[in-house]
Amino acid sequence: METLDSWYRREVYSWRTGAAVGWTLLLQPCVLAMYLIFCTLDISHPLSWIAGSLSMMFSTQYMFMVVVLTLVSGVLGVLMSSSYTVVPDIPLTRLHGLVQLLLPARLLRCLMYLVSGAVTAWVCTSCIGDRYSSLIIKSDSNDRDVYYLNEYHLFLVVYGMYSGVMYNITMYIHQNNLIQFPVLEQAKFFQVRSRLYNEFLKSLSYSLWHTAYFYPFYWMFGHIPKDFVLHHTTALSCETALNSVWGLLDLFLLYQTFLCGVFLYLTWTVSSVLYKIYNTEHYAFPVEDVFDDQKNKCLVDALSCKTNSLLQCLGFYDVCHLSRKSGVRRSVVFSLSQPGGHPHNWNKLYTACVAEVNALNQKVQEANWKVFASVPVRQASGDKNVPQTYTGEKTATTLSYRGASAVTNGDGPTPPTDKPVSNLQTFKDLTLQYLKKKPVFSYFLSELPDSKSRKLFATCQIQVWAVEALSNFATASYSDDKYGVVQRSLPEIITAVVNLQENVEKHFKLATTTSRRNQKDLGHNDTQLGYLLQTTLKSSMYKVVNTFGKHILSLNLSPECVRKLRLFMDYKE
Repeated sequence: METLDSWYRREVYSWRTGAAVGWTLLLQPCVLAMYLIFCTLDISHPLSWIAGSLSMMFSTQYMFMVVVLTLVSGVLGVLMSSSYTVVPDIPLTRLHGLVQLLLPARLLRCLMYLVSGAVTAWVCTSCIGDRYSSLIIKSDSNDRDVYYLNEYHLFLVVYGMYSGVMYNITMYIHQNNLIQFPVLEQAKFFQVRSRLYNEFLKSLSYSLWHTAYFYPFYWMFGHIPKDFVLHHTTALSCETALNSVWGLLDLFLLYQTFLCGVFLYLTWTVSSVLYKIYNTEHYAFPVEDVFDDQKNKCLVDALSCKTNSLLQCLGFYDVCHLSRKSGVRRSVVFSLSQPGGHPHNWNKLYTACVAEVNALNQKVQEANWKVFASVPVRQASGDKNVPQTYTGEKTATTLSYRGASAVTNGDGPTPPTDKPVSNLQTFKDLTLQYLKKKPVFSYFLSELPDSKSRKLFATCQIQVWAVEALSNFATASYSDDKYGVVQRSLPEIITAVVNLQENVEKHFKLATTTSRRNQKDLGHNDTQLGYLLQTTLKSSMYKVVNTFGKHILSLNLSPECVRKLRLFMDYKE
């Protein structure tokens, strides 16, 4: 029987990725036409400028450039589809981030962008024409044929290679390869229109900064590609070397370089934007397997899929959509099986959602224990000036409902015990501690601000949807649940959400003010996931409390959980 992962890749992922690549290829002639208009800009002769641009667009050379650019963009779009992920890769130190950039797969992608940048820049030189069109130019000043190196052409091609490398590096540093689902559902056209405008502004900014860095780079290392071309051809060196101060003081060259950078980044960004929009589109999974071809392809199978993170995200995204908007599909979840009268559909969805919430709760709780263990405290008696570390005494960190099989009664889980440490591990720890004291090594080995917290909440988008779906199901059951299948699970739902909310609040209280400010200031796409979870937990609890009112206190809940619910009822949380 075909697995869910293979079915998804064949029936859904391949079509969506193919559609994204197809629209990318269709947009390439439009982007190239816009670049052609601006690169041949001539304000003093507007009529000849417009006429020349139009005649160029209908020429055979332009058609050839479109074919080359389309081919390069298509191959790059297909091969780079494997670089996108829904799970951000967060380095704990700068050295870790540097090592991640040197992974073989990422070096191969960097090489692909380098080649793509060189070919695209060559297309740009063909559009500009004049002194940029060819690498070798012929001199007509003498009777014999003399060929010179056209360094203007070489300059732009090297800039394209440089831009490809820089784009690949910034893509991983700023996590532009991270797939994020839209907060508000919109049609693909409106998403493309809004995001392309923002990406165009980013392209202007990136091109400006990378051009500013490329000029000193070419001034210092520009002789390397120049000597390589001169060594392998019979061309002579040009009179004005661009890797000099006077050679680089050319405003028209600066304009063309900046414009080439904008065209490069916009070309690559169009493919990335379309890929993300198509692969984050809502997909409605069947709630139950009515037909034989739906076996192992239902919503609960997508929720439990651990081999494909994007597929699992689509599953939880569909659960959230189902619980909020689809009354017909929600009635299927609330229905009972025949014969037997068991709520199998609800039990499966509820179990999958609560399992994810409890798993994250356990991770946050363990992280809080580690922070507690590393905080120095003072002795209560004797010498008050002698600091001691936290001993790991049990505190009320986990709530429970009275009907649970294991009731903590105020006792939290046992903190992690120390495992035996080998001599080799001790030597490594001592070496790291010694190197961290050195200024140069400490810059690369010191922990980045809030890296552990960001790593902790890196995948919490699934839990956000799970919490929101559980609260939506709970509120909808007040009027739609004829058999009471959801309300039987209300104690477990409330306990799981309140437990996670308490531990998340405690986690952010443990973080210092400086760390939280640094986390918000960092330009990463995952920095707000923890705060999104925090907001969702509160809003979900308020939604449940406002729906059921004081009747919720009659549920079989622990006294500590009831105390938390009263805070929500009084709007004090």
